[in-house]
Amino acid sequence: MALQLTIFNNAEEAAEVLASQVSKDLQQALSAPGENGERALLLVSGGRSPLPFFAALAREPLDWARIDVSLVDERSVPLTHPDSNAALVSQHLLQGPASAARLVPLMATVAAATDPWLWARRSAQVANANPALARPAAIVLGLGTDGHTASLFPDSPQWPDAATTNRRYVALQPGQAPHARVTLSLKALAAQKVCYVWTGGADKLDVIMRARALAAAVDDGTVDASALESAGPFARLVADPHVTLQVFHCKY
Repeated sequence: MALQLTIFNNAEEAAEVLASQVSKDLQQALSAPGENGERALLLVSGGRSPLPFFAALAREPLDWARIDVSLVDERSVPLTHPDSNAALVSQHLLQGPASAARLVPLMATVAAATDPWLWARRSAQVANANPALARPAAIVLGLGTDGHTASLFPDSPQWPDAATTNRRYVALQPGQAPHARVTLSLKALAAQKVCYVWTGGADKLDVIMRARALAAAVDDGTVDASALESAGPFARLVADPHVTLQVFHCKY
């Protein structure tokens, strides 16, 4: 288990610290010798809560023309739809100097767009074949009160596959949340080694503390590891020894 939790008094303070860290990761990737140093990839989550982080990151003095920005997960909707994560990122992160970055949408441009579930499945296939999405310099996740992260919803029929597959991106249909999704798989997140998590509020802090307690109990043997099978995606990540989660939590 490797969960590093930092609690901030407000979102603006957290945003500045996280933006500085992500900027360092991107700069390091851009400075790497050889093929991987030509461009750097940033994967972010959608929703309204990370908007202060987007604003802070857009102010970072980076070589934005060499940065690709894509998504941890995306809803199976057009770019013009109000629920599009890509549209949100374009409107709130790719502004000012950051507008020089290249947006790499997850939803493929295919005829299957008329069928949201088929479109999500096809888009996952296209994303997995896209070398531009293979090596993120940084991943920024969100967290749901049900313990989901990215679009790894525990009530989805596709969750068991998303938890075990070696594919980076998978298609998933949440049980309660709207829209079919394309999302990074659990193994893809663990393979990142370090993932940042942006959260806020007492309910999310409760999810974090319960996940940490379960992972600690599994580590010390007071709870059998099989308990993780029924734990949510976030708890599974917290308990994974291969990944470190750096959680930036805002009190709000």
